[in-house]
Amino acid sequence: MILFSTGIFCFCAPASVTQSSPNVIEDISGNRYFPRVKQALQDAKQSISMAMYFINFDPLNKKSAVSQLVEELVNAHKRGVKVKVILDQNMDFSAWDEGAGIWQKEEKNGPVFVYLKKNGVDACYEDIFTVTHSKLIIIDEETVILGSTNWSESSLRRNWESSCLLNSKEAAKQFLADFSNITIDPEASILDEDRKPPIRLNQVFLTDPTLASRMLRDRDENAFDLYLLLLKMYDGNPQGSIVIDYKVVIPASGLDKKLKYASALDELKQALRRLEEKYRLIVRNKKFFQKTTAILLNYPDKTLYTPPQEKYCAVPDEYWRYGWNTSLLFPEKYCYLISLCRSGSNRGRLWSAYLTGLSKEFSISTNTLWRGMSGLRKLNILDMEYSDYSLVGGVIERDPIRFRLFGLYSQEALDTQKARLVKLYGAERFKKAEEYAEIVYKGSNIQVIEDIIKKTDEYGTDQVDRAFKIVSEKIAANPLRSYKYVVGILQGEARKAGELN
Repeated sequence: MILFSTGIFCFCAPASVTQSSPNVIEDISGNRYFPRVKQALQDAKQSISMAMYFINFDPLNKKSAVSQLVEELVNAHKRGVKVKVILDQNMDFSAWDEGAGIWQKEEKNGPVFVYLKKNGVDACYEDIFTVTHSKLIIIDEETVILGSTNWSESSLRRNWESSCLLNSKEAAKQFLADFSNITIDPEASILDEDRKPPIRLNQVFLTDPTLASRMLRDRDENAFDLYLLLLKMYDGNPQGSIVIDYKVVIPASGLDKKLKYASALDELKQALRRLEEKYRLIVRNKKFFQKTTAILLNYPDKTLYTPPQEKYCAVPDEYWRYGWNTSLLFPEKYCYLISLCRSGSNRGRLWSAYLTGLSKEFSISTNTLWRGMSGLRKLNILDMEYSDYSLVGGVIERDPIRFRLFGLYSQEALDTQKARLVKLYGAERFKKAEEYAEIVYKGSNIQVIEDIIKKTDEYGTDQVDRAFKIVSEKIAANPLRSYKYVVGILQGEARKAGELN
């Protein structure tokens, strides 16, 4: 489920012990922590490296102890000290424990992350699959501060926390090595305002049966991909024009991985022609010895393109940056856009629908919808929750499918996390857990894979195997084909065994 990193803390030696080694170990427990750390930050001359589990920062409370320490980090950066702060962003398990069957990311360090970033400090989040429980500060590669103290008013003013300060280049070197090995989540470490804006895609592109759904029926994936790419390349000019540089467009479309340059060039030119003549989404402006220019058009009125202000879905930059435009199958791409449109800005990106209703709305077959949505589900981009059947007035009824759209992720980062689990638990245990996870459509969910390994240790191999065998016999649309149900089986059998004993 989650790898809990080793918390860093110490039992500081009493003054009588440290007197023989002055300035090596200093006990800064309790109310000694705040003034001593504040002074150490003020004295920093070259670098501050900090990993902190929790900083309870309120930017409006300038006089709080937390705000004063945070301000010293900013002040150090302003005077030229290299400051790097790694914050924890671990999962909140309460939703799972309460029966919802989901894990949600905690947002406890959000305010301080934003404040530090906006003030130029190199602040970042660690990988979400690891709990960074450390409270560690390394100053000028010589001073190490560590212990149990989070940066919160309760820890700094009321609690009795054990912490110490070490003046030791050797210790600092060891802790810096550990610090440098903390895995950073690059996507989470970007301020929202610094992200590239999403592409606004008019929903008509998906709902008009002569546009995207026609491309899907005709297997015209190149035209589909190229149109989205043109929207991404559009710079907002009033003419709606885009200069086509094939040396840029070909690798951006992923065709260079499938075809030789000449063949890829021909495929793109043919796709441009179809976008103009078949779908009437662009007008080409071709001149000898000049690059082709595509003029985007509004639909259905064919006026010069203007980005939609309403009834659009926002396609994130990660769709291209992480290569999903080339790795997803065509039905999966289409269903991803449908999910963006239907979820919109809903809290938790939740939405519900019947496949038959979606089929009519977006002019595609229920079979194609099923394949696309199921593919996204297996990739952990989308979750599908089914309800039980009920008998109402002699008629069997069922609530619509509940969909939950997740954020796109880097496949490279996922592979790194899988490698971490292999190293931690061994290749054989990881492979078996991954196979189990695939049964409940969680083969790309690191949390579930690791939790299966832990559940195997807790309940035994035979019990886990039996639970997954029961679940595997359920059809995909059965609400019991879920990891939540697997856990329920294991917990239920454990309770029965306890009662018998």
